[in-house]
Amino acid sequence: MKKKDKRPTQINLMIRCIIAMYLIYLAHSIISDLGTAPNARMMLAFAIAFTFAGVLILAFTIKAFINKDYKDMMDLSDDEDTVTDAGSSETEGTVIDEIVTDDAVVIKKEAGKSPEEDTEPGETDSE
Repeated sequence: MKKKDKRPTQINLMIRCIIAMYLIYLAHSIISDLGTAPNARMMLAFAIAFTFAGVLILAFTIKAFINKDYKDMMDLSDDEDTVTDAGSSETEGTVIDEIVTDDAVVIKKEAGKSPEEDTEPGETDSE
């Protein structure tokens, strides 16, 4: 059984940065409209709280980026590709299915082939 890694991914850290910047932006817009607010003390309290939360989130996120305290996306793809079968790990192969549609017949007609030429040798139309 694998032990779960509780570290965030790079994408999660980027989302945290965006949220922190948005909180700081909201605090700035509250402070700029503070003169027209009916309850200036409450608005100032929210602006301080948003600024504090945004700076705190941004600081911890930047610290995680600097210390490389995150899961690398390349490591995640390697973990998903390995298959454990009787104690051995092998890389799974990629299977590509071919789908035959009417478009393929149209393309072959344009290329100069008729649909009758597409039948395999030994097959005949018995109509």
